[in-house]
Amino acid sequence: MAPHELGFPTPAEETDPRLDRTRIVQAALELLDEQGFDAFSMRKLAGALDVKSPSLYWHVRSKDELFELLIDTVIGRCPLAADDGLDWMDRLVAIGLELRQVLLAHPSAVRLLPGRIPFGPNGLQLADHVIGVLRRAGFDDRLSGYGYLLLMFYVVGFAGQEVAFGKGAADQARLTQVNEFLRGLPADRYPDLVAVADDLTGPGLTHRFELGLVGICKELAVQGGRTESP
Repeated sequence: MAPHELGFPTPAEETDPRLDRTRIVQAALELLDEQGFDAFSMRKLAGALDVKSPSLYWHVRSKDELFELLIDTVIGRCPLAADDGLDWMDRLVAIGLELRQVLLAHPSAVRLLPGRIPFGPNGLQLADHVIGVLRRAGFDDRLSGYGYLLLMFYVVGFAGQEVAFGKGAADQARLTQVNEFLRGLPADRYPDLVAVADDLTGPGLTHRFELGLVGICKELAVQGGRTESP
């Protein structure tokens, strides 16, 4: 089955000189960043580009295809460093941290990811890179594939929850609201939850993210019969 039949953008489509997809995707990303996912429409995108809405469909077949291209563009902003001598665990953690930052820079893209397989050209390059890191570290094909999936599921899920709690300037206000809600719960009914309210909503999300990512790496090491520790 051809990639376009699965809904994945293809390299040929990305570089077709007859199409100005780069401009369309960039404008869509800016619109989503400025106004949010719920306010986005193809009509607004056409207005931002100063074209009629039907003109967009000469370049993208549907809004869904546009979203696939947009996700791939965002993923493409995650740097994939060449082998720099770092331990495989350090490299996976570094990739996870970079990908999280890229996603958080575009919260609307995080909302688009669930339910979509990121297998555009950039998504495929990311998958190949992560799997390659693990295979060259001596993991078998099964665990190398698992490692890629676990990394993606964890990063996308964590970033999604961060966006749900409010990103950027709204982040602390949202966390404060959640903290007040948890501390106000009846302690006789939810004693342990109330006890850890400050820890759940306090600063240090990057540290918590890295803690979970290192835990995934440790489990991969165990499953692969390896003894390295981060």
